[in-house]
Amino acid sequence: MSKKYMFEFAGTKKDFINNLNRFSHNDSYSGGTFYYFDDYIVELIGDEIHFGVARGNHSGGYWFVPTITELSNKIEFSGEIRYIGPNDNRSLSKKAIDSVGDFLLFILILPIALIIRVYMFIEWMVRKIFNRPKPKGKTNEERLLNLMENYFGCVIK
Repeated sequence: MSKKYMFEFAGTKKDFINNLNRFSHNDSYSGGTFYYFDDYIVELIGDEIHFGVARGNHSGGYWFVPTITELSNKIEFSGEIRYIGPNDNRSLSKKAIDSVGDFLLFILILPIALIIRVYMFIEWMVRKIFNRPKPKGKTNEERLLNLMENYFGCVIK
């Protein structure tokens, strides 16, 4: 089971949405509004607010989809990080044709991939010789905490 997170924002839901509006690049569509900044996405869908924490594989991603509780002059976000991926509504024959095409593409790309792997191995060897560790990326949990605390001023409970 995923870990539950709970954040508190000092203000109303309207204040939180106004806080989002300071991020200039937003994109509206018929279902809601997207706000993009740094490596994060915030999506407003009706009364819900979804926080895109990290990209996943094949157009999916890790999202914090909280339950919003409005208290007197503050709101609480509680929920967990979960993976949300695309829907695949293709027919069986279309999937088979795409699989064959993917296989042929794999055969064409394999030599390039091998060259990249050799380069990465050489880079690893050089780093090992000079004892320079590779910087590690943030985990989904660290990215969520960074988003909620540093960008929106929420406090973790």
